[in-house]
Amino acid sequence: GARGNAIEDVVCLPGTRVEILNRVNEWIRDTPTSANRVLWIRGMAGRGKSTIASTVAHNWGSKGSGAIFHFRRGENTLDGQFICALARQLGKDLVPEVKNAILDCVKENEDIATKRLEEQFKTLFVGALGNIPNHAHPIVIVVDALDECKNVDDAVRFVRLIGQHSTSLPANVKFLLTCRPEPPLVLALELGSWRAENLDSMSDVSEDITRFLRRACTQIREDCDLPETWPSSADLEAMVKMSQGLFQWARTAVAYIRAGSPKHRLRGLLRDSSKWAGLDDLYHQILSRAFEKVEKDSQRKEVLSWVLGTLVVAPYPVTLEVIAFLYVDHDMFKDEEDIAQFLRDDILADLSSLLHIPKSQSEPVRLMHTSIRDLLVTRERSENQHYSVDPVQHHQRLAILSLQIMERDLKQNICNTRGGWTANSEIQDVVDSHVAKGLRYCCRSWSIHLTVGVRWSKGAVDTSGIIFAKFKLLSETKLLFWLEVMSLIGAMIEAYTMAKQVQQWLLQCPRDISNDSLNTLWNDTQRFIALFFKYISLNALDLYAYGLARCPVGTELWMKYRDQATAWILRGKSQKNWSATIWKASTHAGVCTVTFSPDERILASGLRGGPLQLLDAQTGAPLGDPLTGHNKSIRSVAFSPDGKVLASGSDDNTVRLWDVQTGASLGDPLIGHSKPISSIVFSPDGKVLASGSRDNTIWLWNAHTRAPLGDPLTGHSASVWSVAFSPDSKVLASGSQDKTVRLWDAHTRAPLGDPLTCHSGSITSVVFSPDGKVLTVGSQDRTVQLDAQTGTLLGDPLISQNPLTGSKEITSVAFSPDSKVLASGSQDKKVRLWDAHTRVLLGEPLTGHNDWIRSVTFSPNSRVLASGADDKTVRLWDVHTTATLGEPLSGHSDLIWSVVLSPDGKVLASGSRDKTIRLWDAHTRAPLGDPLTGHSDSINSVAFSPDGKVLASGSQDRTVRLWDAHTRAPLGDPLTGHSNWIWSVVFSPDGNVLASGSDDNTVWLWDTHTRVPLGDPLTGHSDSINSVGFSPDSKVLASASDDKTLRLWDVQTGRSLGDPLTGHSDRIKCCIMFSPDGKLLASGSDDRAVRFWDAQTGTPLGDPLLGHSSHVTSILFSLDGKALVSMSFDGLIRFWDPLTYQMCPYLPRHSTS
Repeated sequence: GARGNAIEDVVCLPGTRVEILNRVNEWIRDTPTSANRVLWIRGMAGRGKSTIASTVAHNWGSKGSGAIFHFRRGENTLDGQFICALARQLGKDLVPEVKNAILDCVKENEDIATKRLEEQFKTLFVGALGNIPNHAHPIVIVVDALDECKNVDDAVRFVRLIGQHSTSLPANVKFLLTCRPEPPLVLALELGSWRAENLDSMSDVSEDITRFLRRACTQIREDCDLPETWPSSADLEAMVKMSQGLFQWARTAVAYIRAGSPKHRLRGLLRDSSKWAGLDDLYHQILSRAFEKVEKDSQRKEVLSWVLGTLVVAPYPVTLEVIAFLYVDHDMFKDEEDIAQFLRDDILADLSSLLHIPKSQSEPVRLMHTSIRDLLVTRERSENQHYSVDPVQHHQRLAILSLQIMERDLKQNICNTRGGWTANSEIQDVVDSHVAKGLRYCCRSWSIHLTVGVRWSKGAVDTSGIIFAKFKLLSETKLLFWLEVMSLIGAMIEAYTMAKQVQQWLLQCPRDISNDSLNTLWNDTQRFIALFFKYISLNALDLYAYGLARCPVGTELWMKYRDQATAWILRGKSQKNWSATIWKASTHAGVCTVTFSPDERILASGLRGGPLQLLDAQTGAPLGDPLTGHNKSIRSVAFSPDGKVLASGSDDNTVRLWDVQTGASLGDPLIGHSKPISSIVFSPDGKVLASGSRDNTIWLWNAHTRAPLGDPLTGHSASVWSVAFSPDSKVLASGSQDKTVRLWDAHTRAPLGDPLTCHSGSITSVVFSPDGKVLTVGSQDRTVQLDAQTGTLLGDPLISQNPLTGSKEITSVAFSPDSKVLASGSQDKKVRLWDAHTRVLLGEPLTGHNDWIRSVTFSPNSRVLASGADDKTVRLWDVHTTATLGEPLSGHSDLIWSVVLSPDGKVLASGSRDKTIRLWDAHTRAPLGDPLTGHSDSINSVAFSPDGKVLASGSQDRTVRLWDAHTRAPLGDPLTGHSNWIWSVVFSPDGNVLASGSDDNTVWLWDTHTRVPLGDPLTGHSDSINSVGFSPDSKVLASASDDKTLRLWDVQTGRSLGDPLTGHSDRIKCCIMFSPDGKLLASGSDDRAVRFWDAQTGTPLGDPLLGHSSHVTSILFSLDGKALVSMSFDGLIRFWDPLTYQMCPYLPRHSTS
């Protein structure tokens, strides 16, 4: 019996499940040793496992320390973080010792949530709880429904971790686990020899169910004012019989009776008892009646079906608020003011016994029990029923809906935030008001709905084509806006996973529907997220200001989205394509060997000195601590074909096997070789492990029993450097220092023919092609390919070294799994890629390592290559970008002090500390001709004349120069007069006057036609003048200074107009300008801020605009006054909207310039 609204709230009623609860309590109190560490409760669906688990957690949470995690199928958002979730509960514990131990541990390991399951367990449980061994109270950790964990390997791994670290935990730490009798879990739990409670074999539970039903019906009778005789003893007895011993049936039946007229519903239930007995029949009756009610109302029926399907397939919990958002456009809700309330009180009312429907719109709506979902999606149990849920169809519908909503609602700077340097964490209240919960659901879920719902087949092309068109539109117009929302809600890791998921899906798409550019775009998206993850995770707008500004200009992503960049980088070189290096990971010792796991998630590297380090193949981050056991360098590592076992061969003459999930050593080392192990490999069928050694022999081992298979293979007269199996596991190849290759029958261990001799140097590497037809052999002198059947040489050797520089030994070779590419690593510190069929070198060598390369290996999908070297690094390379790296685009070689757009908006001029001026095509970013040279020092300011024909520049060489903007030739001699550096030059709008401001605290005015000074210099500032600007009518001049003030001057008389303008907190550096209508004055300062002023009154307008991370060096209005450009020492150009004071794309969509 139970009470509570949701599964997580349900606890046993007093007087029920007494015996089993007493046994559990006795087990918890029994803490003399760690032998009774685990109690697991097993049983089929509906037996009450979750109720017992919740009751134990509730009771012991108040008596000692307790935490509980419920796995729920279809609600797997936190599955990978369940250990952190349990620790979080213990961190709120009422017992100070437990609470403080957990919190102290988290403070020391702030990134623990990003670590592997093993490290989370060791840190949060073993490390934290192990520090309080004398704690008197039990610490009970409850994990419910382990069988519903999305990744069953994680569940099994957790069970194994408990056993592995049991002796390191205090005896009072207990784990209560519940699960259905699923084979992998049952096997793992039985191996632990732990206590178990089997609910399926438990004695009659009729009394407990009777007690629960009597209690529940009494409550209904009191609430509904029913007669004391309701229900009768016979009625209760009949209900108990119909439950078939399942508490879930009793609970659901009570909820159904309560939801309507109790007397009529109970009477109907008992009248046709055969139809209502058992869980499936009960569910069927409730679902059928709900759908029969809406049979004649097609709209209501459709909505009910849609909502039910959404609850079944949604990858994340959905609330009434989200459901209302998703279906707001349905005709059913045309006149409804509160859709969420209508859903709760009307559409879903008849399913209240099967659904947890909270009163709050922000709490998730959920199926009451996993068995309900099982019934809905299992064709054999619900076929031809109105309520049957086809997951694929609902995924398709939700994919279309999510894509439509994102296309409608996503936009740049969705929160309308001002400035660009506000961290996401500081604006979560703004995010809550601008990013609807329904939009968040769409952004997080669309890729799952898409890839599960659209499976390419001939019959599905029509539907798939419609969805694909919407996906393509989103990809080409709103992709970065989607990333912006994912950043704002803290889901960038999810975004990367989704991008990878989508690209893998695209690879299966028919060629007549997809195209290479779309596939490339999503590959670019992965690279973009990985490269700029640190920045765009913290600040969503850095997508446009930092990431996009640095995106390689030859990529599909840049071509599609360059207009959304809010910054340009003109200094240095712009990369044309992604670097071939995806990531580089440093290790504490030289890397001798590397290999990918079959699922591509892990890269294993063997190091000098003995450690074995596992790395995350996506990020390069270490996965837990190094695996230790060998006491000398590891020369070879290999994963078993199923990825569960890792083998390592070492200079300590042994082979070791490791459990990949837990990192634990599997048994004792394999001993047989008398000298260091140089190569190990699993047979493709996973049955045999081969090892080659410097003792000139090869050993074959049973991969399961770890016993040697017969005597070692002998025949080589020197060290065996490499061994490899053929794809069918029948042939083993070995390469030796004796300059020969030998082939062996893997079953009989007999040599196949004579040794193959094709080299004059030691054989360092042998590898079969994936089809088994070609054997590639690398040696000190060259790499050759042989016919694997005949041993005949295929074509000329592959030459990788320049004959003028001498020979460099090839240390490792590897075939890509698709047979298209061969990779080689060499002592010349380079990796080379070859066309496996033509044997032609593909592109330039991959450089980056600075010492000998010891190992190369391909990922299973052939797209990524890993290399390990003596420089203590592992590098990951993008195989497909190596041949497309173009020449970088050249720019300035030093800091840029000033930029200006020509009046027609077509040309951008930049002045730099490299003493040059460069002109750029404003739309393509391409440089226009050679740089302008003539100044002998840094160029601090550049300005176009109003007609765009003349360019002026002011320099630290104390001169002003004029240039023909078309021919780029200098006009006359330099203008001299200033006694110190010139920081600013500007033309008057009528083109008649040029003003210059200097470190000599003065402003000079020059006649632009005669190039002579107009009167005496303007004085009044007490420090250097960094910027000057004319009003549109040419009558007023503004100046900005290191004295932190601005001044206004009458151009005709040279007199100061009013008091100085104050407001900046640091010097105003090279940045001042009037808006085209003359109403605004803009300024930029070393205080990193841009400010707007009322040009008539001198009053500051709004708060300072913060977006740069360093001094603002230059600003410029667009011709229509609707955009302001600012540039900074941070190397960025930012764009601002003077009407809203917000950062905006270049150029704003409402701008006509």
